[in-house]
Amino acid sequence: MFRNNKYNLILIAMIFSFSIFAQEIVKVGNVYPGEVEMGGFNLSEDAIIEIEGEGASFDKWENYLNYYAWILNTETREVIWRSENSDDFSKEDGEYDFDSELELNAGNYEVYYSAGRKSEKYIVNGLGMIQGLFDGKKSNIYKFKKKFFLTITSDNTITSVNPSKLVNARDDAIVSYTRVGDSENLKKGFSLKAETKVKIYGVGEGVKSEFYDFGYIYDVVKNKKIWMFNKDDGNHAGGGRKNIVEKAEINLPKGSYEVHYKSDDSHSFDEWNVLPPDDPLFWGIVISLADVEDKKNIIPFRKDDILKPIVSITKVEEDEFLSQGFTLSKNIELRVMSIGEGYKDLVDFGWIENANTKEIVWKMTYRNSEYAGGGKKNRISDDIIQLDAGNYIAYYITDDSHNFDDWNDTPPLEEDKWGITIWTLNKNDKKFIKLFNSKEFINKNIIAELSRVGDDQSLSKRFTISQNQSVKIIAIGEGSDRELVDYAWITNSGSKTVWEMKYSETSHAGGGSKNRLYNSEIYLKSGDYKLHYRSDDSHSFEEWNTSPPDNPQMYGVTLLKVK
Repeated sequence: MFRNNKYNLILIAMIFSFSIFAQEIVKVGNVYPGEVEMGGFNLSEDAIIEIEGEGASFDKWENYLNYYAWILNTETREVIWRSENSDDFSKEDGEYDFDSELELNAGNYEVYYSAGRKSEKYIVNGLGMIQGLFDGKKSNIYKFKKKFFLTITSDNTITSVNPSKLVNARDDAIVSYTRVGDSENLKKGFSLKAETKVKIYGVGEGVKSEFYDFGYIYDVVKNKKIWMFNKDDGNHAGGGRKNIVEKAEINLPKGSYEVHYKSDDSHSFDEWNVLPPDDPLFWGIVISLADVEDKKNIIPFRKDDILKPIVSITKVEEDEFLSQGFTLSKNIELRVMSIGEGYKDLVDFGWIENANTKEIVWKMTYRNSEYAGGGKKNRISDDIIQLDAGNYIAYYITDDSHNFDDWNDTPPLEEDKWGITIWTLNKNDKKFIKLFNSKEFINKNIIAELSRVGDDQSLSKRFTISQNQSVKIIAIGEGSDRELVDYAWITNSGSKTVWEMKYSETSHAGGGSKNRLYNSEIYLKSGDYKLHYRSDDSHSFEEWNTSPPDNPQMYGVTLLKVK
């Protein structure tokens, strides 16, 4: 009897030992389409792990619905195992088993299980159903939910770890934005006291050259972007075609920088509308040291390094017409940036006018602008210009859609700068610049003016010419088929017309093709005159039915002295 008890005890010990050394450490699965379940583990020494589970690839009969798993090396962020590489996998055969051993080095690992569509033809909604499944019939995915999973077992060299804590534990990160959700606009600054090499790792969303969830680095001293998500550094991040992974190493000079990350309103760590990337926890951007010994170069962000603009008409909303005057006491080089909307003709744009001569000295156009990120119609102009001493007015105009905080497409890279911004190239030049209220500015060169004319107007203004002289006329109106419907003319004291705006003497005024401009000089004898302007029932100041002209605030007629 003693012998039997001894054998029983040995058997129990063996069973107990096996349960310790072959314990289940990680189990993930039980997900709906659009979801990811995560787990993690640590190996204190090199070991072999056992991977068991079940996945599915339903191909066309379930609209390419997939249940699958993979394992990442936490340090390298590389995929080291995929369920779809199992011998039993077939993309058309539905359910498949995986049962394999994997020899791993000591370290940390992350385990993921997800469900989603291989095809990007359909859209996953928030209820975990796929639109279009079974021609509108309810899907079978609910019965699958408990069936598909992955388990990892091993001996006692393995321990379970929270994967989020593994990501958070990085001590080489200068800036870390991970697990970014929908509609985020993140920004963080840092400064360097010496040149430092940094590594960039980011995961986001993009199609061809357009990015929708993306990051960039801004040099606040030089006031320009020095790196952003791009095709050259980007590669497919796994999962859906639009998942992009960016890897780069760059040298940053001594200075101050801001790291930005922006996301649109769908497909992020909050919820995936196509298959997630291989590295979902790193949806965002991480800037880390190439050499951890350079940690001494990182210092708190110096806000004083930020080059503040002299003019900032930004975050402009719909149907706005804004302006800011500025005076230069000497000739100065300026940087002008305007972000707006348009395809061939711009409908949201900025420009600068010489306040004394009424001439445009700089204007954002389609030709001098480029793609600004986000939706295709977002445009940006970023120029260096030289302005002589004098008075100037910066303007910005918007239409009734796709403006700051009310986008009907993906916003641009720098949505906060929707408008026009002007900087000096040299901080010391700011002392030669003064701002003024453009609405109160008195232009001593103007003889008479009828501007900002609306619909169905018949306006006139008297003026006197004290001596025979040439005057400059700037008139903007509407016309097509060689006929004007919004136009100006001048009569003398005897009501005789001495000048009139003719279609044949006008040129395109910018914007829509029917915007017409007269800009020339005429000779007037001394005497009393009357300036006239007439408009029809459509397309006038702030009531445009096509793109406005280059100088919309001058819609009408202005008479100026000739120097």
